[in-house]
Amino acid sequence: MTGSDVNRMLREQIELAMRDTVNGMMPQLRARTRLYATTVMLALYGGGGLVAAVLLLITLAAPAWVAALIVGAILLIAAAIVHALAKSRTHPESSPVPAKLLSGEPHSRGSASSPGPGR
Repeated sequence: MTGSDVNRMLREQIELAMRDTVNGMMPQLRARTRLYATTVMLALYGGGGLVAAVLLLITLAAPAWVAALIVGAILLIAAAIVHALAKSRTHPESSPVPAKLLSGEPHSRGSASSPGPGR
């Protein structure tokens, strides 16, 4: 048995173990994904119902077009706030990954000609 035979056999065994693990987890992941998708769909319809209720409530005091304008403006403001929160939490300065890695600059360790690990 040569070194290449051992490498090939190890690679095959690792691939087989990974395939068995992934295939064993798939039914659970599939069921969980369906439940999350159902949750999102129900929340979306619930949110639409609440928007309609707010619209109808405002139409008691103002014309329907004013009510729609108010609710639309509120939803746009809420979207802008959520966008700002998401942007502040994913800003490169607050990222756990150093900016040098994100920009593709070479490592400061070792010489510039030696490749880093995994390269």
